[in-house]
Amino acid sequence: MSGTGQPSQEISKPLLRVFLVRHGEVENAHEMRLDGHKDVALSQKGEEQMAFVASELAQRPLNAVYASDLYRSRRGAELTAQKLGLTVKTDPAFREIDFGDLAGLNWKMVMEKLGGKQERLLNLIENRFPGGENLIDFQNRVMPAYRQIAAQEKGEVALFAHGGTNRMILYQELGIGLNNFLRFEQSYACVNVIDYFALDTKVLKLLNADARCLRNFEPV
Repeated sequence: MSGTGQPSQEISKPLLRVFLVRHGEVENAHEMRLDGHKDVALSQKGEEQMAFVASELAQRPLNAVYASDLYRSRRGAELTAQKLGLTVKTDPAFREIDFGDLAGLNWKMVMEKLGGKQERLLNLIENRFPGGENLIDFQNRVMPAYRQIAAQEKGEVALFAHGGTNRMILYQELGIGLNNFLRFEQSYACVNVIDYFALDTKVLKLLNADARCLRNFEPV
């Protein structure tokens, strides 16, 4: 506490704010494919979504812009960084979960590929996608890279990633069990906001939102 009896600025104001963004709509979105580590392009709508998110984030005092190295996430990061004179810091650790042998398949193909073993998808904490990852593998890939950002950055930063990657970060930072993995929606081009305060306090300020909502946030 300060001498005036009011919370000190260090406690009451975020030390770090992370804008966690999902990439825009992909060109094969209507086919419901498991893209995973495949480097698919954005649709025209997806490109427009990323341009809009970049225009909103460019109004923020961002200190750094991070991204998955896959184009669909990297694109929005590049547009944002260009507007702010920053360089995108890409990291494959932020890729979507690895669907392994199922990557590129739509759900009908997935069911055929699994041939009666579809129950494997009901427990992805223990069961891996054939030739790919389970949620523990995914967690062990994503979270060390994310927590390095949280430990070294101050002020405001943006991370452009994927639906699964965003969920992993949100659940781990909020202490939500992986058995709830699909309970948070992550729409194309959505923005989430996590604030980090002193005393290791983390607060989710925005979830699965339109980038226009960022106009309501005072700078950190």
